[in-house]
Amino acid sequence: MSGEPRRSRSRRAEADADLGPQYRRSPNPDPDQATSAPETAGFTTEAIDAAAREASRRAPAARDDAVLRLVAVSRQYGEGATVVSALRGIDLDVARGELVAVMGASGSGKSTLLSIAGGLTEATSGQVVIDGELLQGMPQKQIAQLRRRSLGFVFQDFNLIPTLTAIENVTLPLELDGFSRRVARRAGREALASVGLDAKHDAFPDDLSGGQQQRVAIARAVVGGRRLILADEPTGALDSVTGEAVMRMLRSRIDEGAAGILVTHEARHAAWADRIVFLRDGRIIDETRREGAESLLAGAR
Repeated sequence: MSGEPRRSRSRRAEADADLGPQYRRSPNPDPDQATSAPETAGFTTEAIDAAAREASRRAPAARDDAVLRLVAVSRQYGEGATVVSALRGIDLDVARGELVAVMGASGSGKSTLLSIAGGLTEATSGQVVIDGELLQGMPQKQIAQLRRRSLGFVFQDFNLIPTLTAIENVTLPLELDGFSRRVARRAGREALASVGLDAKHDAFPDDLSGGQQQRVAIARAVVGGRRLILADEPTGALDSVTGEAVMRMLRSRIDEGAAGILVTHEARHAAWADRIVFLRDGRIIDETRREGAESLLAGAR
């Protein structure tokens, strides 16, 4: 893939076209620069950055079906004696139809990894590629467009706008991206129907149960053919029965071709994933591959 995004038609002219992402940009990363800092947890920042650059040089070719690719990604906060390494040399690919669960203790780097994967936080070093787009050096406006068109976020506290109805919450990203209200509502109704809430499309969040609100959030995350779904403890505010129903819906969307990352503390929810990645002190310390989400869930009970 090469060349600049091609958009010969207006967004309204694309009303009946696939609502998924329509553009690409060829990766062209700048060399990483080492940063001096004192020793942290037995590793100097210079050594961490050097290892990250070396890993980047010898990183394997991206999988053809990889929607998200993190290559030697590190993230540091602060400077000098106060520097904190939240992530250290993370390599992670997430493919279409694959759900990856990320587990680890508080402070292990889970939230930072999810934020970088969603383009909300910039990596200090390494490469972040989302749906064929290299984020390093991309203007913030283009990153925002990429998030609206390719990424869906599901949070523990739902993050619905209380003054908007269910369908208005779902269709807001499409309307911000220039789609007509008619096209956006059609896509929104389909997304709500896919999570069993078509009859609740005109209800406000306060009139919905917690489980229903989370299903609206999932519909918003997948509307318009989103390629990557990032879920941060999506069942944390729900009872066990409702949480399992939400996980089943999230899993079904992944099986339909999206890629997903699930941050969770719950082993029974991680059992829905195809892979489980364990973080400690900003590093991947272990990874477990799973054969089938449903059989694993049964085994976790």
